[in-house]
Amino acid sequence: MTHHTTKITAPSSLIKVLIADDSWVFRGILRDIFKKIQHIQVMEDAANGIETLEQIIKLKPDVLILDMEMPIMDGITTLQHLMIHTPTPTIIFSSLSQNGTARSFDALKYGAVDFVAKSSFFKGSDMAADNDLIIKKVIQASTVSVKPIDPMQPAVGKCENQDAQHLVFCEECGTRNVVDMETYLSHGSVQCCHCGDDLKLDTYERSRRLSYVVVMGAGEGGYGNLLQIIPSLGSEMGVAVIVVIHDEPENVSSFVDYLASISAMTVVRGQDGLTLEGGSCYIFSGAERVTLSPYSGHYTIRATKDPTAMKQAALNTILTSIAPLLKERVAGILLSGSENDGVKGMEAIRKHHGTVIALELRRCLCKDMSKRLMRKYPGALIVNEQEIVELIKTMGRQNKKQVVTA
Repeated sequence: MTHHTTKITAPSSLIKVLIADDSWVFRGILRDIFKKIQHIQVMEDAANGIETLEQIIKLKPDVLILDMEMPIMDGITTLQHLMIHTPTPTIIFSSLSQNGTARSFDALKYGAVDFVAKSSFFKGSDMAADNDLIIKKVIQASTVSVKPIDPMQPAVGKCENQDAQHLVFCEECGTRNVVDMETYLSHGSVQCCHCGDDLKLDTYERSRRLSYVVVMGAGEGGYGNLLQIIPSLGSEMGVAVIVVIHDEPENVSSFVDYLASISAMTVVRGQDGLTLEGGSCYIFSGAERVTLSPYSGHYTIRATKDPTAMKQAALNTILTSIAPLLKERVAGILLSGSENDGVKGMEAIRKHHGTVIALELRRCLCKDMSKRLMRKYPGALIVNEQEIVELIKTMGRQNKKQVVTA
């Protein structure tokens, strides 16, 4: 995520921090930064993953700063063990990976609340700004409630999709065929086992039809929220998901590639001219201006690159565009983010009888976006990521037989 200059607000209580890094130099740098802050206490440190897990149990820190490259047990493996047994708000530091890479998204998927490339600090001349940013990140992390994550348990949506089998009778010869949905999705077609004629799965074609639309807005910290939501959604729903992420386009594109590889839904980088379909997720950068346009019985995405949109409320634009078109068939959801975006668009959703949802603050790394919505609309639904997944599934089931046409 793009770093924002934010005033540091002193925490209401002492934050206990454990630093796990095999470099005594880096541990010393962080200790020097935090010892100037009376609200942050650095506890005993650790030099490898095994020591880290032992210290977590012994000291019960509020925040863990965890190096990704460590001997004996690396950071990702340590994080996986940690989130199963003793979930702790964790900031991953790495000297080899940058933000917006598969390794950084892996860290967020396995439960880290933030990822920081070491090279983004300590290489510039403005050390004071670097120090303030680290302090801010620790304070933000201390306010996040983390939950157990089992890395061996696959996403719910992925399981539903892979296990789905459909009974299809060939129109040409009448032969009974049992078709695996995963095979059908990966190849785009399946042939009759007797005559070789192409089979058409009506149930799959129906799932492409649009019955409901969900628009999500995310900023700093939002990648982690999305990694807990999108992979748990199946492609069999008639729900289309549109996501606007306030980050640079290249980072968003990298995230789309990563998310598509672990999701059952069709996850694509949003672009101009795409037709909105059920079972698909379209992801845009906040540097793009996105609207929805009725065309030939369908809804077409209109998107243009606009670097000023990041400051001029890209999320408000798509929400105000889609609200009068889909009315009660649309839900708006605000996730973690510091951007002043989305509230005006949610007003349009509410006016047209759509559903207004905010991610609960204890699950937001940056709480500003959701907090503004809650302040403006006290009646907004306030839920966690798993509840968002269940709500989307429920919306899909309730509207599955009703197809939205332009």
